[in-house]
Amino acid sequence: MISSCLIAFGSNAQLKSGFDAAEARDLIRICNSFGYLDLYGNDTDILPSGYKKTYTSPAYGMDNKFQVYTNGNTAVINFRGSTSRQSSWLENLYASMIPVKDKIVVNGKEFPYQVAEKESSRVHAGYTLAVYFFKDDLLKQLNELNKKGIYDIYITGHSQGGALAQVVRAYLDYLPEKELSKKNTFKVYAFANPMVGNASFAKEYTKKYCDPGMSFLVHNPTDFVTKLPVSYNDSTFWQANLTEFLMNSNEFSMSGAAMEGALYFFKDRVNELAKNMSKNIEAQLLKELGEIKMPAFHEDINYVHTGNLIKISATEYPLELKDSTILKNDSLMKVYKRDANGVFENKSLYKKQSFTDQHKAYNYYTAILKDYFPDDYSGLKQKYFVLPKKEKK
Repeated sequence: MISSCLIAFGSNAQLKSGFDAAEARDLIRICNSFGYLDLYGNDTDILPSGYKKTYTSPAYGMDNKFQVYTNGNTAVINFRGSTSRQSSWLENLYASMIPVKDKIVVNGKEFPYQVAEKESSRVHAGYTLAVYFFKDDLLKQLNELNKKGIYDIYITGHSQGGALAQVVRAYLDYLPEKELSKKNTFKVYAFANPMVGNASFAKEYTKKYCDPGMSFLVHNPTDFVTKLPVSYNDSTFWQANLTEFLMNSNEFSMSGAAMEGALYFFKDRVNELAKNMSKNIEAQLLKELGEIKMPAFHEDINYVHTGNLIKISATEYPLELKDSTILKNDSLMKVYKRDANGVFENKSLYKKQSFTDQHKAYNYYTAILKDYFPDDYSGLKQKYFVLPKKEKK
C-alpha cells in the first residue's frame, strides 16, 4: 500500500512551461488509477493528495475510457491504456497512416478531424478513430470544467492512453471556438506511449507543443512499447532492436546489421503487410462497431516520436534462479563463479524477466521517484510491480 501524503503540485498556479518532476510524479500516480481499480478494487492509495476524481467515462468504441480530476483551478484528463479486450489491441494494431486532415465515417455519421496542417504529415489510424467515439463526452467534460472557471488542464495517459493524450491534444487545437474555448491551456505528459505519426507530423507537433515546453514524453528506454509501431527509420526501434525483438538470437544466425539492411530493403513489402493487416482489422472492427469508412491509407509506416523525451531508469527486479537446488550442489557451486555480491556470473542460470515488466505503470511511478525523489523512493515498501496473489477460497 502506498501513502498519499506526497504534496501535489500547486493547485492554484497556472500551468508553467517546462518539465516538472512533481507534475510527472503526480500524473503517473493518476495514470495508475485504472490498474489499481482492476487489481485491488480501489485506487485511494495511489492517487496524489489534493486531487478529486469528478468523472469516469463509460467505455467507448475500442474500450477507451478517460477520467477527470480537479485540484483547485487545474484539472487532469487521464486516458486509460490498453485493456484485455480484443478491440483495444486492434486499436493499437490498426497502425496504417492516414492524413492529418480528413474525415472518418462511422455508421453513416461523419467525423471531420484535423490534428496537423502539412500535406506530408500522417497520423495513426487506430488512435484517430478512437477519438471519434469519446469526443462528444470529452468536449462536454471540458466545457463543464470551463463553467467552473477551470482552464488549466493536464492531458495524460500511460501506454495507449499516452498516445491518445497526444492525438487529443492536437485534435483540440483545431476545434472552433463554438465547440471549445480558446482560453484553455493544455499540458501533456505521455508515459510509455507508442508513436502516433510520421516524421512530418512529429516535427509539426514538436514545434507547436514541445518546443514551448507544453508536451513531454516520459519513457523507460528498455520498455519495448515505446518503440512501436514498427519503423525502419534510422532513429527508431526498427534498425536498432527489431531483429532482437522478432527473433531469438540463439536460434537465428543472421547478423543484426544484415537483418537491418534487409528490413529497409524490403520496406515496400513491410508497408504492404501493414496495409493488409489494417484491412483485416477493419473487417474485425466492423463486427463490433458497425460500418467504418476510413480515409485512404498512406503507403508508409515510418513512425517517429515527437520531442521532449524524458528518459527514466529501468526497474530493477531481483534475480531469481531457474533451479534453486544448485545452491545445495557443491559440485555445481564450484563450477559456476559468483561476483562479490554473490551473483552468478552465468546469467543463464536466472529466470528471464518478462518483457512487459518494464512497461508497467507502477514501475514508471517508482522510477520517477528513484530518479527525482530518492528519499520517497527509499521509503517505498514495494519498489517494483508484482501481481497480487489470489486469495485461496
